[in-house]
Amino acid sequence: MILITARHSLCALQPTKPSRKIRSRKRRLVGLDTHSIHPFPHPEPDMLWACFHFPALALNLVEQGVLTPQPLVVETTRKQRRLVLYANELAHQQGIVPGMTIPTAQGLAQNLNCYTYDAHKEQQALQQLGNWAYEFTPHIRTHGPNNLLIEVSHSLKLFHGQKELAQRLTQQLPPGFKPFSLAFADTDMAALLFAQAHESSNRALFFSLPDLHDYDVQWLDVADAQKSLLYSMGLKTVGQLLNLPKDSLSKRFGMEFSQYLLCLTGEQTAPLPNWSLPQTFQAELDFVLELDNAQSLLFPIRHLLSQLEHYLYARQSAVSTFQFSLLLRNRAIQQWPIELAIPMHRLADMMPLIQLKLEKLKLEAPVLSLQLSAHTFGPISVRQQDMFQLHQPDHITRYQLVDRLKARLGEKQIHSLSMVADHRPEYSWCSATPGQGEALQHPSEQRPFWLLYQPQKLRSKKGLPVYHEPLHLLKGPERIETGWWDNQPINRDYYIAQQGHGQHLWVYRDRDNSAWFLHGIFSR
Repeated sequence: MILITARHSLCALQPTKPSRKIRSRKRRLVGLDTHSIHPFPHPEPDMLWACFHFPALALNLVEQGVLTPQPLVVETTRKQRRLVLYANELAHQQGIVPGMTIPTAQGLAQNLNCYTYDAHKEQQALQQLGNWAYEFTPHIRTHGPNNLLIEVSHSLKLFHGQKELAQRLTQQLPPGFKPFSLAFADTDMAALLFAQAHESSNRALFFSLPDLHDYDVQWLDVADAQKSLLYSMGLKTVGQLLNLPKDSLSKRFGMEFSQYLLCLTGEQTAPLPNWSLPQTFQAELDFVLELDNAQSLLFPIRHLLSQLEHYLYARQSAVSTFQFSLLLRNRAIQQWPIELAIPMHRLADMMPLIQLKLEKLKLEAPVLSLQLSAHTFGPISVRQQDMFQLHQPDHITRYQLVDRLKARLGEKQIHSLSMVADHRPEYSWCSATPGQGEALQHPSEQRPFWLLYQPQKLRSKKGLPVYHEPLHLLKGPERIETGWWDNQPINRDYYIAQQGHGQHLWVYRDRDNSAWFLHGIFSR
């Protein structure tokens, strides 16, 4: 067995299940530095399963909505008694343990915060973790309320072997999901057993199937009644159980029990699961205490956008619009839509814009929870990296600059130009929302960079235009005769003219009255 230790510290929590001593030839687990660990000690298996076990997932979800540390418990009701299901470190320090009644716990901690166990939100969290794991493999499934199983044998080459993959899984696990255990084994049920047996280890551990023989039967994924029957028969370890004839086990425990043992040892395999990403994204965060300041939403927003980033990475997409929904104290919902000049998929690109927009957000009432939803996605835009990035001191793109200006000055203060299918120069463009207009096409004829809002009438001398001085016609005429259908016709001959100091101008002669006009100025 080999283990890799996660860099983050363990979140203390009392386990909810009774603890039995694990019988193993290796009595101690020794944490190794991730940079000095040796490769897996036996050849690459045909299948390699990894199981994430989150023993305090329900408590994790509550703590993610906490901005300042405080004693917390998650409670459940059994036989009309309110009992502590999970307790965080601060609650544990005051003597609160799982199984204690809530009134007793409240007597130990006057400022104790109690939250009802929510199985639905627990499953939603597993779904979000499954979306994250999709970055590593498509073969993912959830198991029970707090286990995530992934088959990674096809990903080993991509991630340069088991050691590197284990390091990435432990180091890139989204924040807020500790403690955890991560076990690798040749079968999914074996990985599940090892992960549950070493819960809260915050480590990646590798096992082989022979290691099963030393583990207590309490770690089998079977009914408690069957475990009690095994103990009554004198069967304490998995090895003792596996040494019995399978036929007799089937008669005593049923076919389902025997099939489980076959899956545990790899004698029977099921088709690989394929994870399906949801078509839309939605994530929610409940706050332990209501928030009455918009700036206090920054950390929760970052947490939700981090989940969106993992989702976008998994489906190789970007998003240009998404929405935050704020559940207020009065149970009303305040909507906060976000629009981007260009689709984005990285948290680092979104957060600077969100910080600016947050400065102008006015809360209608204190906030109880925050929800993020996104429904429309597009391909990742190659325009996010452009030549303008080289000239920005903080390496932002032109589109990020537009978003920041809109956040500072307001949506209606920032515009871009869009082409209009009209040959009349003064009608060939219009104002558009940045990033949403038609792309400017390079014209077949040379056009000036600056166009006068209204053409300026010029004097003429000997039939040639004069602008401070006689102009020299370099190129032309280019005849534009159009507009008769909307009663705004033009009939002009355009020329490129040059002043004495070299400045190029765009002038035209009105063919109806022979008058000269200045219409544009070329950049030098």
